[in-house]
Amino acid sequence: MNFDKKEKFNSVNHLTGLAQCLINRNILIDLRNETSVAGTIINVDGHMNICMENVVYIDQLGKQYPLDNFTIYSKYIRYIHIPEEINMTAALEERIKSLGQPTRIVTNKKATYKEKRAKMYQLQTLAENQML
Repeated sequence: MNFDKKEKFNSVNHLTGLAQCLINRNILIDLRNETSVAGTIINVDGHMNICMENVVYIDQLGKQYPLDNFTIYSKYIRYIHIPEEINMTAALEERIKSLGQPTRIVTNKKATYKEKRAKMYQLQTLAENQML
């Protein structure tokens, strides 16, 4: 999946990543209007909008309506039921690793006087506390 910076940030730092770990699984989602949707998650974007297929929509009275596709906007999600057989901690760690490391520009700049002095004081403190 190609995410822009904001979507990638959301998937790592918010609950969006949790929903992305549930792709290709049968999940029950409670919505804010007291209805539920059960089906297979096929896509979760960086803003946590969820696309599902083979869906059963359950209204407030308990009536069930089968649907082929269903899209849920993130602001309507109240609760996502996570199956017990999924280890979410391991799944989230694997998901974060799959996104790759952030690219940072490394520059070879000279340390300023303030940085040199701070490093010197840090080394002195470590030596005094016998940590060096």
